[in-house]
Amino acid sequence: MKPLLVVLLLILCAAVQAQSPADWWYFGNGAGVHFEASGPVADTNGVLNTSEGVATISNNSGDLLFYTDGISVYNSQHQQMPNGFGLMGNGSSTQSGIIVPKPNDNSKYYIISVQELGYVEGMRYTLVDMTLEGGLGDVDTTQKNVPLLSPTCEKVAGVLHANGQDIWIVTHEFGNDAFHAFLVTPSGINTTAVVSNVGNIVPFASIIATLGYLRFSPSGDKLAAANHTQNNFELFDFNAATGEVSNALQISTTISPYCVEFSPDESLIYAAGWYSASVMQYDISSGNATTIAGTETQIGTGQSTVMGALQRGVDGKIYVAQHYKQYLAAIELPNVLGLGCSFNDSAVYLDGKLCTVGLPTFISSFFSADFNADNACFGDTVFFTMDTLGVDSAHWNFGDPSSGGLNSATGFNPYHVFTDTGNYSVTLIAYSDTLSDTAINAIYIYPRQTLDLGPDSVLCGPDTITLDVSQAFSSYLWSDGSIADTFVLYGDTTVWVTLSGVCDTLSDTVVFDFESPIPIDLGADTSFCAGNTTVLDPALTVNATWAWNTGDTSLVLVVSQTGQFVFSASNACGDFKDSIYIEVIPLPGDSTLLPPDSIQCFDEAFYLSRPDNDSISFVWSDSSTAERFLVDTTMTVWLAAFNVCGFSVDTMRIIFNGEIKTELGEDTVICDEDSIRLFGTDSLATYVWNTGDSTDTIVTPVGQSKNYIVTITLRQCQLVESREVTSTDTACPDIDCALRYGNVFTPNGDGWNDRFQIESDCELVQFSMSIYNRWGQLVHESDNIAYGWDGYVNGEPASSGTYFFTVAYRDYVVVSSDRFVTQGTFSLLR
Repeated sequence: MKPLLVVLLLILCAAVQAQSPADWWYFGNGAGVHFEASGPVADTNGVLNTSEGVATISNNSGDLLFYTDGISVYNSQHQQMPNGFGLMGNGSSTQSGIIVPKPNDNSKYYIISVQELGYVEGMRYTLVDMTLEGGLGDVDTTQKNVPLLSPTCEKVAGVLHANGQDIWIVTHEFGNDAFHAFLVTPSGINTTAVVSNVGNIVPFASIIATLGYLRFSPSGDKLAAANHTQNNFELFDFNAATGEVSNALQISTTISPYCVEFSPDESLIYAAGWYSASVMQYDISSGNATTIAGTETQIGTGQSTVMGALQRGVDGKIYVAQHYKQYLAAIELPNVLGLGCSFNDSAVYLDGKLCTVGLPTFISSFFSADFNADNACFGDTVFFTMDTLGVDSAHWNFGDPSSGGLNSATGFNPYHVFTDTGNYSVTLIAYSDTLSDTAINAIYIYPRQTLDLGPDSVLCGPDTITLDVSQAFSSYLWSDGSIADTFVLYGDTTVWVTLSGVCDTLSDTVVFDFESPIPIDLGADTSFCAGNTTVLDPALTVNATWAWNTGDTSLVLVVSQTGQFVFSASNACGDFKDSIYIEVIPLPGDSTLLPPDSIQCFDEAFYLSRPDNDSISFVWSDSSTAERFLVDTTMTVWLAAFNVCGFSVDTMRIIFNGEIKTELGEDTVICDEDSIRLFGTDSLATYVWNTGDSTDTIVTPVGQSKNYIVTITLRQCQLVESREVTSTDTACPDIDCALRYGNVFTPNGDGWNDRFQIESDCELVQFSMSIYNRWGQLVHESDNIAYGWDGYVNGEPASSGTYFFTVAYRDYVVVSSDRFVTQGTFSLLR
């Protein structure tokens, strides 16, 4: 059966909730909380309506026994005990009462009541017997309102004697500097106190100087007193064996302290201000009053402008009363120095009930089932230690369900590796014989520090850059000696920072270069004469990458030609560019204006064109400025060009040679009994035939087929003509086709012989006539036999004289390749 019992014991241990005499709190206007394994939850059954001090008590199993405001006593059924009235405390006293178990007697409890403002009732005790009223308890009227000290301040605190059995009750007398320590033993309360004259005198002249909490440290060797009207609190040593108070340290504050409370590890003290919403933290590890005062840190502000009691809970957190608010505030990690202690102004909702400024006062020894563990870094092993004096066994819950079966342990010195960062509530249930006590402490697993200033960078100025390395639980030292979590850069610099955190100390260095926007000004568009140059200098004064649109690799560009020039540059501030148009004005003499001198062999008119350049003005030899100049005869032409850069003239000599004309006709087929005449028409030309002849006219031999070629030269021009003559008997039909024409005509408009005209009896299918003057110039052409010539040339009357004509024609009976040619002369008379 033994293994089964062990399993059952473990199951029972895992299911136990927090069990402590301080598990139930009632306070304020019907407000209350009950500490469970998951934390405090609101309980609205309480019947108190008090402005300040209260006291509650539970048994060692965590069951509520009774509570009081120093005047009335209420049982666990929230009913006033039959004799639970008329106690001489006061609900407006800072600590109107404290409940002290009678040593070695689980059924007897003393209510130590404290009157307000130093009134004569002072501090008294009343005995409550839990065996009365069927176990609900009642006041023992034989020990009710028994005097202990008068007058007293509104202060009372209790702590375990060094013998581990008796209990010290300590208060401060009103009007002097005396602390009175009364010892509670199994025999009762020793009304002869141990008196210690130390620290501030609480003067009779100021009754409100009696306000303020008195607190023992968890170990009982320190005592702290809040001096509400003096803007300070006092810190003392306490001898738990003798009851002596000594070694006063007066700590100056910026608030009017109403309450003080020690952190569970006793390294810190917290103070709350009556007239301030502030909660302050002080590091008391130095033991020096000035040093301690210098560590004052505001860790948070509450919902109310009046902050009241500070009370350590069984879960290790410190809870804060907020006057007339529906929430208790809390310091979640009270052992953590600075803001990392995590102040929460909405920690416990009171389910609609109102808090005032008081919270229950407990004997510090109620929280003796405690353990130690250092807050750790993620991934580290957390080792737990506890005081094993009088402890038979222990059960642990690490509040880390993600760790599975490793979330619980037994033994006095377990260890655990938490699965994530953050706050964990670790629960210890310590067993001694039939008793158990529960301690719940908050363990914080800190994240590892990280640090990365990023790569070396080039940034755009003049804007500033802020480096932010802020992270929780860290301090910082920058290269300039500053200690903020941010660093502002104003220019080129090398920055390093050392980050010192709870878990890691890291360093990083980064180099920043600041660049400025790029000013580029190539100037206005410009022009200059050819042969000169201009220099384009972007005057680049900042770091940048750059390029010319021309592809040039030199920063300074020497320009000698027309073009659009663009300079582009970029850096961390962006892309920038500027452009300039440069026109290089050509010199008028830079190029040939006219073609070279020429000879026109065919007497065709033509146009000369001037260059197309808007920067140059032109004038022809006829004083015109047109783009073209007509040349239709022999002449000398000049073209003048001028602009801002100079002046030049070019001259061209054009000679019209005279047109070379022939009338060889087309290739033809003739009868092999015939011959034809081949002739030129210009008597001034020379002729060279491939037959060896040099006359202008030749007659082909009868019956000979040949390609006849003639080279005609007239002055400086030459023309080569040819005609293929084919002789065949198939081209010999009978034909009788004669032409008739007169040898004189008189184109004088009298209607008689006004036109030179050819007539024929043949039926002609082709006809062409050419008429030449005596210089061999063609003056008329016609392909209509009926038209003739009217004696006009280009609309002007032709001069009298002899004219030569040629006529080519075909008759329909002649093969298409054959034709007849007739030539002759006639006279024109006017």
